[in-house]
Amino acid sequence: MVNTIDITNLMRETGINHHGVITVTEKMSGLEPNPRDDWLYYGLNSLNLTAQERGTTIRSAAFIGSGNGIETIAALKLFPNLKNLYVTDIVPEILPQIQKNIESNFPKGLKRKRVNYSAGRDCIPLEQKVDLIYGNLPLVVVNTNRLNRSLSTTTLTDAAAYRHLSRGENDLLRKYSLLSQLGFLISAKERLNDSGIIITLIGGRIPYEAIEECFARAGLEQRLLLTGFKKQSDPQFLKEYSDFEAKEKTNFVFYDYAKAAGILESVGVKMPDIIAGYSDKQLKKILRPAQINASQAYELSKQGKDIGHLAYAFAANL
Repeated sequence: MVNTIDITNLMRETGINHHGVITVTEKMSGLEPNPRDDWLYYGLNSLNLTAQERGTTIRSAAFIGSGNGIETIAALKLFPNLKNLYVTDIVPEILPQIQKNIESNFPKGLKRKRVNYSAGRDCIPLEQKVDLIYGNLPLVVVNTNRLNRSLSTTTLTDAAAYRHLSRGENDLLRKYSLLSQLGFLISAKERLNDSGIIITLIGGRIPYEAIEECFARAGLEQRLLLTGFKKQSDPQFLKEYSDFEAKEKTNFVFYDYAKAAGILESVGVKMPDIIAGYSDKQLKKILRPAQINASQAYELSKQGKDIGHLAYAFAANL
């Protein structure tokens, strides 16, 4: 199945002046009907914030696990001195279409830029260090044989690739499926210029202290760029969260979306949107009446109810 998607509204919603379309095939990630429900809303806002802070200093960048090329299109609009780019995905067969999407949005604007399209995990395909590394990668790790379905790699990743990073059964990062994020951050650190920046998106379904430990173990300084509350993308994968939860005897933090949205709107937060002025601890306290675990979320989703979770964008540096 091939779909054409207009990305103009997403760009407008994130403060980027660009009109265009992309094409996605069966194994590529698409776009939510409401752009503010999509992870790209947070990703592009993060890129825009970074451009406001250091736009002219970014000359090289890597977009890891691109999925469809939209983040690269946004970066080409936001960073005027961007010359060298890497665009990667772990699924090699989608890279030609990602390339077509990027080139079709800049029919005359890529002549003086070097864009390398490479398949591979995390930052392994990068041949040189860069100023900016952007990743929006899967959280839940599963056995390799669970990854052979369409779009599975947008939510699931291979446990075997990150098992060596575990510190044992009681490892906090193992219990909350953050070993894959740790693996990405370690690989990004190795390929980041000294003054460079890493942007990574992480679902707030896990304790904040686990995220902080993840950055610390990677040897990176981190700061929170933005927080949001969004619908669970790809709700068909909630079963994997539920299975992982049962296996590790832990709890992911999800919410009954309608209840949580009502709570947030009652304290003045427009939905869906970026949330300002609240810490993670404060938000989770406010939202506690709507909180559910992954097993409950899976059951509610089978009844047709929307599930929500917090969403974070972090900046990290050496």
